[in-house]
Amino acid sequence: MANPHSVPEPLDHHGGSRPRGIDNVPRSSTDTGRFGRMFRRLPPLNPSDQTLTALADSMGQGPQPVDNPDIPSGYTYLGQFVDHDITFDPASSVERANDPDALHSFRTPRFDLDSLYGSGRQDSPYLYDHDDADKLLVGRNTGPQFEAVDLPRNEQGRALIGDPRNDIHVIVGQLHLAFIRFHNAAVDLLRSRFMHPDEIFDEARRLTCWHYQWVVVHDFLPRLAGADVVAEACRQPRFYTWKRQPFIPVEFSAAAYRFGHSMVRAGYKLNDTLPVIPILTDIRVPNPIQHLGGFRRLPARWTVQWNLFFAVDGSTPQASQRIDTRVAEPLRKLPPGIDVPRRSLALLNLLRGRALGLPSGQAVARAMGTPVADARLGLSGEAPLWFWLLREAEVLQEGGRLGPTAGRIVAEVLVGMLRGDPASYLRLAPGWKPELPSARPGRFDMADLLRFAGVA
Repeated sequence: MANPHSVPEPLDHHGGSRPRGIDNVPRSSTDTGRFGRMFRRLPPLNPSDQTLTALADSMGQGPQPVDNPDIPSGYTYLGQFVDHDITFDPASSVERANDPDALHSFRTPRFDLDSLYGSGRQDSPYLYDHDDADKLLVGRNTGPQFEAVDLPRNEQGRALIGDPRNDIHVIVGQLHLAFIRFHNAAVDLLRSRFMHPDEIFDEARRLTCWHYQWVVVHDFLPRLAGADVVAEACRQPRFYTWKRQPFIPVEFSAAAYRFGHSMVRAGYKLNDTLPVIPILTDIRVPNPIQHLGGFRRLPARWTVQWNLFFAVDGSTPQASQRIDTRVAEPLRKLPPGIDVPRRSLALLNLLRGRALGLPSGQAVARAMGTPVADARLGLSGEAPLWFWLLREAEVLQEGGRLGPTAGRIVAEVLVGMLRGDPASYLRLAPGWKPELPSARPGRFDMADLLRFAGVA
């Protein structure tokens, strides 16, 4: 059997370096680090390679993934954008060399959009418009083979953005561009109000971050975990606590928050002029640009039409896939650029969970008081945490949202990180309400954010 502590390298790259600290996760509550554990006393589950391979194979067999009309497909990629935001690590190469495990020199996980702003205008000047330093730079392509408006890129087509992972594919790249344009729209609004020039950038950043944070708490999370679970996590967190500063629990990062992998569609319609395009390279398609992979200039006519991904002005967007134990066909055999052995994404997730010493799903549910009989879930024996949480959603919620165990973990961690951020609206102004225009007074969701950014 392979070394159970070996870690599949490509899974955490997603176009960037692996987050520091993910391979050194202490069980002691007195240790500090970027990553930690919610359930330190639970024993790790150590299934064999054969068991994990068989389990991963089962996730691509049987019925095809089913649409989930309750969650538009755009939220799959908002979730990826959020993940990149809270795990972004702008530490210098010297800091990484001195502290590769992120035990001391690491950025506390926050919803502060540093994947967008980098280290600020002085230290990351390439992210900002040279002619208007209050604004983030928007890219302009030339030539009929490319879309004119894009992420800013160098001459080789690589995106000039804070986090290279946000260029991994077209959808998340265009979402990053939408946030750039949201900030720039906030700058224009503040200037129209004759705000003092020295205050405009900081206020535009605050407006961008706080409205983004609001969307995560009041739009994204309720769809995934349920409004009641989110409200309870806001009132009384029970499982995600810390002594010094927030950390990223591996039960969250390597299991509960990987629900999005089951929500991915095999392909997406970007706009009304294009057919459905595969999310990853399809070996049956001879033209290599006929997939949504990134790290290149945006092809002509590929601008995302966001009303196909979110419900904008009454549109009917493409649905995500149900949260269950099925993964889309392109994820069953990953392209060589992601994983040279061409394993499935499901297998890589299961191997990662074992390498990190995650407990079984049954053990975590018992610890949280949310156990479900194995017979009801159709399981025999202890199951890996990631698989168990997907099965819980599949059986208890018919795949429409997360089950009680995963929902509570995701809600507590995301809300808890926001509480731990000294610049967040929950910390500075818990009673704050969105200030920008919205379709419904007192509400602000992704459709409103995209509309204000001028991309809807």
